[in-house]
Amino acid sequence: MKERQALFELIKLLEVYEDIEILLERLIYYVCQLMNAQAGIVRLIRNGYLYVTATYNINSDKTVIKSDEGVCGKVLNEGKVKKFNKSELEKYELDIPAYSAICIPLKMQQENIGTILVYNKLDSEEGFGEFTQEDIEVGELFSAIASLIILKSLKFRELKEREIQNIKVMAQIEELKSYLESLIQSSADAIIATDLNNIVTAWNKGAENIFGYTKEEVIGKPLAVIPDFLYEMEKIYFERVKQDETLKDIETVMITKENKIIEVSLTMSPIKNSRGEIVGVSRIIRDITEKKKLERDLIRRNEELTKILFISSAVRSTLELNKLLRMILTVITMGEGLGFNRAVLFLVDEESNTLRGVMAVGPSSYEEAWHIWSSMSREKKTLFEVLDELSTKEFEEDSFLERLCKNISISLNDNTPIVRAIKEKKVFNIRDAHKEEADPVIIQQLGSIAYAVVPLISKDKAIGAVWVDNLYTRKPITEQDINFLKGFADQVAGAIENAWIFDKVEQAEKELEMIFNSITDLIYYTDETYTIKKVNRSFLDAVGLKENEVIGKKCFKLIHKTNYPLEECPHRKAMETGISQVGELEENYLDGVYLLSSSPIFDKNGNLIGTINVAKNITELRNLKERIISMEKMAALGEMAAKVAHEIRNPLLAIGGFAKRLNKELKDGKSQEYIKIIIEEVKRLERILNEILSFVKPYPIAKESFEIKQLVDDVVNFVESTLKDNNNEFKLMINNNFTVLGNYDKLKEVLLNLISNANEATKDGLITLKIQKADKLPVEADADKEYFIIEVEDTGCGIEKANLKRIFDPFFTTKTTGTGLGLAISKRIVEEHGGIIKVESEVNKGTKFKVYLPIHKEQGGDNENSGS
Repeated sequence: MKERQALFELIKLLEVYEDIEILLERLIYYVCQLMNAQAGIVRLIRNGYLYVTATYNINSDKTVIKSDEGVCGKVLNEGKVKKFNKSELEKYELDIPAYSAICIPLKMQQENIGTILVYNKLDSEEGFGEFTQEDIEVGELFSAIASLIILKSLKFRELKEREIQNIKVMAQIEELKSYLESLIQSSADAIIATDLNNIVTAWNKGAENIFGYTKEEVIGKPLAVIPDFLYEMEKIYFERVKQDETLKDIETVMITKENKIIEVSLTMSPIKNSRGEIVGVSRIIRDITEKKKLERDLIRRNEELTKILFISSAVRSTLELNKLLRMILTVITMGEGLGFNRAVLFLVDEESNTLRGVMAVGPSSYEEAWHIWSSMSREKKTLFEVLDELSTKEFEEDSFLERLCKNISISLNDNTPIVRAIKEKKVFNIRDAHKEEADPVIIQQLGSIAYAVVPLISKDKAIGAVWVDNLYTRKPITEQDINFLKGFADQVAGAIENAWIFDKVEQAEKELEMIFNSITDLIYYTDETYTIKKVNRSFLDAVGLKENEVIGKKCFKLIHKTNYPLEECPHRKAMETGISQVGELEENYLDGVYLLSSSPIFDKNGNLIGTINVAKNITELRNLKERIISMEKMAALGEMAAKVAHEIRNPLLAIGGFAKRLNKELKDGKSQEYIKIIIEEVKRLERILNEILSFVKPYPIAKESFEIKQLVDDVVNFVESTLKDNNNEFKLMINNNFTVLGNYDKLKEVLLNLISNANEATKDGLITLKIQKADKLPVEADADKEYFIIEVEDTGCGIEKANLKRIFDPFFTTKTTGTGLGLAISKRIVEEHGGIIKVESEVNKGTKFKVYLPIHKEQGGDNENSGS
């Protein structure tokens, strides 16, 4: 009876449409009653998992399990009701301790939707028992009923949810309808609807504002905003929309109630009824008249700015002030540029507190204007071609207009428009000079009635002004023209100032460069590594090199020919101490003595960054000083030597005379030998006295012209045997045969002395005699004369550096014998011939004597003959 009652209650659930959770709770209760079970649980499948949805007598913590696991997974896999005994249940994790269980699969149209798991069959006699075959049959019956109950419940919930959703949708539709109506009415755009005969069916406030028609004036009437000349295009658009096409953002024109043409953006789309049939056409129209005007203004302004930037770029290609100003005024007056008839550039002269006309471009008469414009029309040159031509052209234009403008000078104390343009940094457009305040000087000089003035402002400072007019075309100067001119002026003002500054700097640099190169002293600037950065012309002349061969070189390598700065060099001391230094240096490679002043240069942080060096050639001054000292010495020495020689000569003559007499009378061989020695020594002493007397009491020498090769051959023949005594090789090199005006014997004495000295200093070596034209002359040489050079070079022992300065001093010698007068006499002979003698020597390497003699140019003869 109990089972029947439970089954009856279960079937009654089919008529219940309550919440599915409550229905499932009842369902599991009646199932447990029907099967006399302790507890039960309903699980439904969602996304591959079994979720607990209803329970009876169970508080399970396994709310979610996989649909293919455990008892439920096994039953779902087999698809039929299955009972389990205690031993079988021990394999699985269960919701409660179980002795028996029965699991019923739930299906809907052959698809598993969940399970009902019933635990522990109640047995009043034995406690818990096992489920029977009858329970399985009941479970199979129940599976179909339960699945049907769940299906109906889900369907009911779906219908209920759909009903709720439909109510929400209807509310939203009403709200949207209200919103759209409000939006349509409040829209600034015109929203118009027409039927398929183009009769107006809707007309919003925006349409009324744009076209001027009220709603009452247009509803039920043909659309009246299409201009006549667009009717055919309107028909085409209308037909396309009737074919279910939407036309978006068409830019066109329409007509207002006042017959005013306006520019609009049009969107046309079909209007459909509930069955999807097209019943009309909607138009959304936006007035874009102002927008298009702004667009055109922006495009025009952009084109102007692009043009200005292009022109400014071309103009800025030069820093030459005259060229730059010419190019700027050309841009202002060319048709492709700003198109004014005439343009004058005024610049501020701060020294005189005036505004001066500096340049002008434009015709000076109607005839000239016609000629210029006709010529340009024929040549068809573009603005950029003209600017390119101006950038490379060298010319000084002196037109009538330019001469006029250069005569204009306006005091900045005046209160005329052009002065106010400078002071107030504002534009003036004088449309009628007779009725408005104008510039009397400009009107008088340039004859203009209407003109404009734009200030040139650079770094917030007015540096000048551009004056323009259209005297010949009489075209009014518009605000657009002024804006274009101002934009251009703003672009080029900085370039003008830069070019003006560059012009001043360039002039100053040229002046400084001229001063720098006109200084006769040697000037050179070096960095902190002794590297030469700049030199003057005198320096280049002294070293005999070009500027690119000097810059970047180490100064000590170039001047001293050393790998390191000299210890005694003032330049080195200045670099080491950071204090200015002055000192004398004898530069063998520059052939002279120099007074060097070296001053350090520091950066703003006090770091030494180089030196400026000034070297003054004091060779002539020192030579003059030494010559004076030498002359003073020689005068004293001559006076003393003359006295000594006079005192010695008389006794010496007596000794010599008596010795000769004794030599005749004595017959003893030994005594006679002694007498001969006395006679020879007396003769030697007489020669020494003659040398001294000839040195201290010079006498004029007779000169005649002869060829140097003749003299050399004579000397070589004389010394040839002597050279062999020291096993020295002699090499003769005569590149040219020169004519010299001099004393043959005296010059022979010089050569004999030099070759003899070389022979004495050299053993088993080489002695070279070389004659050639002198390319580089010592500073003492006469620049108006040509010289040849005689070089006597040996490979002997050389001369100590300390002795080099004294070798030409009288009576100085390093030999054990000799008077020390040979080189002094040779030097005097050379100088008596207008020549110069120099010496170079290095210990253990050899010595070279250089004798510079003037080339004698005989009238009607050749002074240079080919020689061997």
